Amino acid sequence: MVTAYDRSMAPFDWAAILYLIFFALLFLGARWWKRSGRRMPRYTPAAILLAGLWFGGLPLVDQLRVGAMDMDQMSVTRGRISKLWDIRMRSRNTEPLSFQKHQTNVTHGFDIGEESFSWRGGNRCPVATFCGFAGGPPYLREGQKVEVTWFADPLRFGKRRIVKLLIEK
Repeated sequence: MVTAYDRSMAPFDWAAILYLIFFALLFLGARWWKRSGRRMPRYTPAAILLAGLWFGGLPLVDQLRVGAMDMDQMSVTRGRISKLWDIRMRSRNTEPLSFQKHQTNVTHGFDIGEESFSWRGGNRCPVATFCGFAGGPPYLREGQKVEVTWFADPLRFGKRRIVKLLIEK
């Protein structure tokens, strides 16, 4: 078996750090703007802090939380892939300043017997768990023997999150 993904080898989420730095500088700029006597809505610094925590703090906390979990809290599923699947949902984009008329969300996944594992495709996936492959990993195929280490995440309403994936070559 070959390791296709392991959370311990996942890179640090530098995008979240950059978001934190950006919103911290924006917050300091707003404070400076207000102290210089200029007018600003009272909620602006709080909104900047909230956005910084949402885009920067939550992904980092999620990565630390998943990294600190014991293997005793994980489940392991072994078997052969019975089905690979993609779900593409296309909806009208109603954002006022967006140039895209439609938005497409893609969910990739595979089944091992009765158990199903999935991840969302996209450019902003949490690095602590398996996701972020455009079009699905090219090395997964039906009938392939795999071993999946996963946990049901209570913060994501019990959704299974893959933390280690071993595949047969």
